[in-house]
Amino acid sequence: MRQIRIYTNETLNVSNVIVLKDQIYHYLNNVLKAKESQKIVLFNNTGYDFYGHIKNITKNTFEVFIEKKIFFENTKSNFEVAFSVCKNPCSDLIVQKLTELGIDKIQPLISENSIFNNKKLDKEKKNSHWKKISISACEQSERSYLPLIKPIISFDDYIKNCSYDQKIILDTEAEKMLSRVYKKNQSSCSILIGPEGDFTKEEYNIAKKLNFSPASLGDNILRVETAVIAAFSYIKLRT
Repeated sequence: MRQIRIYTNETLNVSNVIVLKDQIYHYLNNVLKAKESQKIVLFNNTGYDFYGHIKNITKNTFEVFIEKKIFFENTKSNFEVAFSVCKNPCSDLIVQKLTELGIDKIQPLISENSIFNNKKLDKEKKNSHWKKISISACEQSERSYLPLIKPIISFDDYIKNCSYDQKIILDTEAEKMLSRVYKKNQSSCSILIGPEGDFTKEEYNIAKKLNFSPASLGDNILRVETAVIAAFSYIKLRT
């Protein structure tokens, strides 16, 4: 049976009992059907995985006894993917898959062709929603550290303030493939990916003037989420 893995923002200590409730209780009780004595791993973004077992289940809580902890070094590669906000489930899928692949930072952007309802876009609520998705992806993929999901900002603000050693913008009309543009020896890298309607010519021109190198993923026109996964997967394999 696969070991249960749960994120919590509570302080965790060996030989202590932690009480899990509310949404975590619902998940353990109604989704995972967890039982007493079942093994469980807790993590809280400190690098430690806390191993224990479910000691007691009440009407509203799961009580977990923590037996030991193991520290996992954060092997940061200092990569960021900046993507233009797109219609769901596109944006949600991007956050989920980037988390599973081990991204360090995710930067959502609003560009000229971003597809969203400006009247209904609650940036703080959207960021909180994406964090929950990343937590679930960390639990599934056994990451001990959550990626940093930055607040939504404008395309202009991002490209003007981006200070990574290498800056890449995906461009279907670029002459060079990503494999020729990406330099493995750079200590940090940002990959900029446009929306369904692509970046405008003006946005491409401004980005290039600010030292973003255009790169192609091939002749096929890819969906945004496919381009994100393909680009970061390639770089992940090269590091």
